[in-house]
Amino acid sequence: MPEMSENQAMADAVRRLVDETVLPNVERWDREDVLPREILDQLGALGVPGALVPARYGGRELPVRAMVDVWRTLAQGWISLTGAVNTTALATRLLVRYGTEAQRERWLPGIATGDVWSSFSITEPQAGSDLRRLEMSVARADGGLVLTGRKRWIAGGFSFPLACVLATLEGQSRPSCVLLPAEGRGSATWTTGPLDKLGYRGVESATWAFDGHFAPGAEILGGEAGEGQGARQMLDVLAVGRVNVACRALGVIDRAIECALVEATERPIGPGLLGDHSHTQLRIGELRSRQLVIEAAIRAAADAVDAGAADAAERATAAKTMASESAVWAVEQAARLAASRSYTGDAELTRLRRDAPQTQIGEGANDALLIAAGKAVIKRRSP
Repeated sequence: MPEMSENQAMADAVRRLVDETVLPNVERWDREDVLPREILDQLGALGVPGALVPARYGGRELPVRAMVDVWRTLAQGWISLTGAVNTTALATRLLVRYGTEAQRERWLPGIATGDVWSSFSITEPQAGSDLRRLEMSVARADGGLVLTGRKRWIAGGFSFPLACVLATLEGQSRPSCVLLPAEGRGSATWTTGPLDKLGYRGVESATWAFDGHFAPGAEILGGEAGEGQGARQMLDVLAVGRVNVACRALGVIDRAIECALVEATERPIGPGLLGDHSHTQLRIGELRSRQLVIEAAIRAAADAVDAGAADAAERATAAKTMASESAVWAVEQAARLAASRSYTGDAELTRLRRDAPQTQIGEGANDALLIAAGKAVIKRRSP
């Protein structure tokens, strides 16, 4: 099948990149808080950020299910790689589902070739992702739009050429999705700043402040029909993002198991090895079981997203929340086997301890997502 051969070729190339380049260097990159541009360029050349772009715009038109192994493999190297490609996948989904034909022709070919990467911005300092508290505004102007307000946690916020930004257009009560080109970023009216993070390092995580910034070429996603529809549009595509975050978490689980197996098979205890003891076997059995269950949940969620199933968003949320909680748990189990060796500065488990909690926050904090899921279940059951 063409889809499978395309997917397998990409997955094989990503595996080589992770094994030959990422894993030998990730501890240094993490320590220096840098994701080398040449790695992003290689991912772009492999078609990873633009894998969901339809063929008529030069893309591979792969389904989300075909990306699960790719995103998982990247996360086995470093979750920052999986996160870096995520926001461009979200922009692709937005353009395909809601963009005008002119907007698709403007942006999708560049995404397909890896020349255009995109940020995705909802969060604001005073609101988090609470859409009722968003304050970012946008006004019409000849040749573009004028933006006022603040955003934060923008992946690729210093270098990506495009951003999808949620802001309320004058005359509208509900926000719109703004397609924002990078021209003018870093100016007096569009200031940027970095966020220092405990983990998830290497990925640009920026703050933005707009002070009546005129953005030439900026437009509302979907044109006039998209005005006031931004929240619905952006929340709709987050099912893809939550599958991506779940894959990050699964990659962490994979590496935690690998660390546990190294301890079990290489660490002498008395006359034998650590793996000879039942408590080690129990922990690794639990890790393996959780790994298989999470993998199945992610694949089911990806299938539901591709099929446009009524429960796709619910499945993506379940996969993301359960995978991320399991990632934090898995690192803890592996760390107990490694003991003090899991707490030195350059140990892989030390990095995983810092990275795993990001998956509990990315694409919606778990508590907020689970509250929303619980409300929906109660509403369905209520008379």
